[in-house]
Amino acid sequence: MPRPATELGSYGDIGTKEQKDGKWRAWVTFRDYDGTGRVVDALGKTKSKATAELRKKLTARQKQYKGRTRGKVTRDTRLTVLMDIWLDEVSRDEGVGQQSYDLYKGEIDASDDKRADKATVKLRPAIGNLRVWEADTGRLDEHIQSIVAAGMRSKARLHKVILTGIMGVAVRYGALPENPVRDTSRLRSRKIKPQTIERDRLAGLRAQLREWLAGNEIPGAPAYTHGPKRDRTILDVADLILGSGVRPGEALAASWDQFDLEAKPATFTVSATIVRLNGKGLFRQEWAKSDAGHRTVALPGFTIEMLKRLRDSPTCGRMCAVKALREVGTNVVQIEDKVPLVFPGRGAVLRDPNNFNRTWRNARGTLYQDVTQYTFRKAVATLIAETSDSKTAAKQLGHSREAITERHYIASPEQAPDSSAALELGFGTSG
Repeated sequence: MPRPATELGSYGDIGTKEQKDGKWRAWVTFRDYDGTGRVVDALGKTKSKATAELRKKLTARQKQYKGRTRGKVTRDTRLTVLMDIWLDEVSRDEGVGQQSYDLYKGEIDASDDKRADKATVKLRPAIGNLRVWEADTGRLDEHIQSIVAAGMRSKARLHKVILTGIMGVAVRYGALPENPVRDTSRLRSRKIKPQTIERDRLAGLRAQLREWLAGNEIPGAPAYTHGPKRDRTILDVADLILGSGVRPGEALAASWDQFDLEAKPATFTVSATIVRLNGKGLFRQEWAKSDAGHRTVALPGFTIEMLKRLRDSPTCGRMCAVKALREVGTNVVQIEDKVPLVFPGRGAVLRDPNNFNRTWRNARGTLYQDVTQYTFRKAVATLIAETSDSKTAAKQLGHSREAITERHYIASPEQAPDSSAALELGFGTSG
């Protein structure tokens, strides 16, 4: 019977021999992580000391490769270890943004916030102590379906994505022959056609927003009596989204140097968005959500008028002046290294999307409580698809795939080819 092969990172029997000078030599063949066996030896005054010194060398050699050896994941490894390995891989993946990493980590680890619901299902507390061989398809499917049964289908999908990555680590390290998540139950969902806003209803919403801005009572919101004045930015951001199809975060992150209002037609180069990072708060990300998201869109007249009004208003302040002086070639350093935001919050800082949405909900009242900023994006996509095609709509919205726009943003029914002549010929009655 052939001798079993030595595993990577391990070694066989230790040999010892007394040397001519009276010292003892201990040696062993260590199978390195490239598959090559190499002799490791050590000397000592006695046989036991030489062996002890050799074991120290072997331990150090194994630790040297601890971060990249396949041998550290076995069928008995607990899933909590795989979770750490996978999160480390995700953090080094340039294709995964910080927001996505925070989202994954937030579903793996329980929150330290005392206000967090202790009953919230997180992966590490729920199944982290399972060993690789215990985490079979049935056990993982049981976890996913328990979340579905609790009415949290989106959370179940996210857990399935994370578990696919975690168990993929076990496959890559040779602990499993295939990923057990692959054969878990499919999470089917009914395809819901995107809901947009009809043009006459949009006109009614705009009229209500003007009433709200004037301080008048609207359905669901009392008249203004005290406190900070109502903010016109609510209307202006809506006009920018309706005139460009940008995401709400891209609108709130817009700076004056992204616009060319003197071009024919005027353009908006979408190249930034607002994100919220753990430990950092709000952050203006100087790149779009995706490669397709970095785009230049032409602007309609109503959006150009709104932007010129903001640019030329006295309240625009010194930050707008920076942009204006740059346009005529004056060498001006950006004031305090601040970005000249189009819709700044107090102190010329980023406007918090959460606060903006809170104000928006107040302004739309109960009559239009189903309308969000993304409703405007869907209205843009639907209008462009009706007047042009879905490919043009996808480019306008910054989607990498036309199917995304068709599935989630275009509310028009799919147009079937004209087969009326064939139907008339085949089924029509003569005479």
